[in-house]
Amino acid sequence: MQRLGTIGTWLMPVITLLALMMALSANAATPVVLGQGGIALDDGQLSLLEDSGHALDWHQALAAQRAGAFRDIPYGVGEGYSPSVFWVYATLERGDEVSDDWAFMVGPTYLDQVDFYLLHDGQLLDRFSAGDRVEDPEHDLHHRLHIVGTRIPQGQSELLIRLQASSTSVLLVQAIPGAQVGAVIDGRLLSEGIMIGILLMVLVINLLNGVWLRRTLFIYFVAYETCLLVTMLLISGLMRDLFPALSADEQNLLMQMGVLGSGCLAFIFFRQMLAFPFRWNWLVYLMFWLGIGHSLVGMYFVLQDEFVRAMAYINLYVSLFPLVVSVPLLLNWTAFNAEQKFRAGGCLVFGVFVSVNCLYTIGMVPVTQGTTYIAPVMILSFQLCLHFIIMFSVRKSERTLLDAQRRAELSGREAGLERSQRLAHETFFAMFAHEVRTPLTVIDTAAQALGVLERKGNTREQRQQRYQRIRDAIKRIDQLLQMSLVRGQEESVSSGQLWEPYNVTGLVMEVINGLEPAQRKRIRFQALATERKISLGLSEPMLGVVVRNLIDNGLKYSPSDSPVEVAVLPGHKSMGISVRDHGEGMSDYVQQRMFERYFRASEREDVPGLGLGLFVVKEVIDRYGGRIEVDTGTEGTCMTCYFVEEC
Repeated sequence: MQRLGTIGTWLMPVITLLALMMALSANAATPVVLGQGGIALDDGQLSLLEDSGHALDWHQALAAQRAGAFRDIPYGVGEGYSPSVFWVYATLERGDEVSDDWAFMVGPTYLDQVDFYLLHDGQLLDRFSAGDRVEDPEHDLHHRLHIVGTRIPQGQSELLIRLQASSTSVLLVQAIPGAQVGAVIDGRLLSEGIMIGILLMVLVINLLNGVWLRRTLFIYFVAYETCLLVTMLLISGLMRDLFPALSADEQNLLMQMGVLGSGCLAFIFFRQMLAFPFRWNWLVYLMFWLGIGHSLVGMYFVLQDEFVRAMAYINLYVSLFPLVVSVPLLLNWTAFNAEQKFRAGGCLVFGVFVSVNCLYTIGMVPVTQGTTYIAPVMILSFQLCLHFIIMFSVRKSERTLLDAQRRAELSGREAGLERSQRLAHETFFAMFAHEVRTPLTVIDTAAQALGVLERKGNTREQRQQRYQRIRDAIKRIDQLLQMSLVRGQEESVSSGQLWEPYNVTGLVMEVINGLEPAQRKRIRFQALATERKISLGLSEPMLGVVVRNLIDNGLKYSPSDSPVEVAVLPGHKSMGISVRDHGEGMSDYVQQRMFERYFRASEREDVPGLGLGLFVVKEVIDRYGGRIEVDTGTEGTCMTCYFVEEC
């Protein structure tokens, strides 16, 4: 223990000396060496003194510096929202080869008052000021930008800077050679113009989108954008150029109200953008409502000239806001749809940008030449980011809505089609039941009459008449059954069913062989030279319905001693069937109505039929994508049906 105590006694002075040397090396402010280019005072060249009572003048501040009361700072001034005045000290060195014409530019642009005291050998050489609330025509190099010029003597000089702000106490000083001042001013004005131009463009685009799409989300964003744009005009001093009667104090007051107003509208906008159900959304909404409340309370403090006091607390809340809100959003991320992810992502981006800017304004982020771009880059990037997020979100919403409308329209059409089909089926079967009752009655009556005739021994001619009536009635029933077959095949067509290939020539021969002997003798059939199976879009029974009705129609309207010519016509990826009679031909009136249901070209008793044959043919042709050509004249009529061959 004694040996340990002895070692401690020897080490203690050494440790104290090392700590003192490290402290001295860390606190030793380096002089500002003026050369041929500009230089930012953000690399350990400054020392700082806080004057909480606003009581010191430059003599007292210089005396305090001589007494070691100033503390060295590694970057620019970043004291956050503080009501104090801050004194800054720097040493300047200029060689004889360097021009004495220099300018000092201070930022950010919303500073109230920055006073410079240039000293040489303890004597005041020049005093000049910059800021929104001061005017120094003698040294001011631009009426709006905080840039002032002076002459710096050769050798070593001292620079005292007094910072007084009604907003955050953040200060970056840049020394610029006089020859480069014009280029610097032009660059600042250009960057300002680009930024304000982009904000104005985004504002106009979203205003037009809001009017065109009638979406309130755009209106909320436009309100926020408008307030932010006005605030930017106030911060940059352009508002006083637009309204010369506006005083510096009024501009400062409106700027502070604009900062809080844009924050309030941002909270309202994001509250609306996240207005969809998810777990723990009450926590997110509560944070937004608290943010709105903080903004409104901050406006009251502005009116009481307590902006600094209010913003010190509001910035702390806004810095923590993204961290709290991101938790429920990230936990629900997988449950969000694409549009909701766009919106939640926009809120998270908003939180990151705002949090970084808040950390900068309260002095948690070092004040350097690079970090001074945080605020403008944040505003510009954030606005563009929000604009595209809203556009993607709304477009996605519009596409979803259109898809839903299309599905609803499709469902409506399908339901309407189903209703029309059901009605058509009901109508058809009602007609079928009504029509089939008539031939059944004829058959029954004829059968009873035959029985009576058999008992009375009537002539053979009378019995033949009754037999013919029975046959006509059966034929009528057959036509009705053909129509039922057409209806029954409809579902197969709608489902895209492909039929097996079959021999069309053989089918036509089968139909012809099913006729009465007297009718078969009248048929002149021209078959294909080579028989092959063909795959058509309609089934073999359906094609048989078409052929049978065309031949029946030709036989009915031709003289009993004239032939009916039937032919199978091959074609390129198609097949045709023609039936030619040698009747009187059809008038224009008959040609216009020949395919109507129950229409008959002749009402003579020797021409039987219901007027359904050609109607059935046309129904089948239309349903299966075929076509029918009619060629009629004084020497007869030729009807040709064409169907496309399936691959």
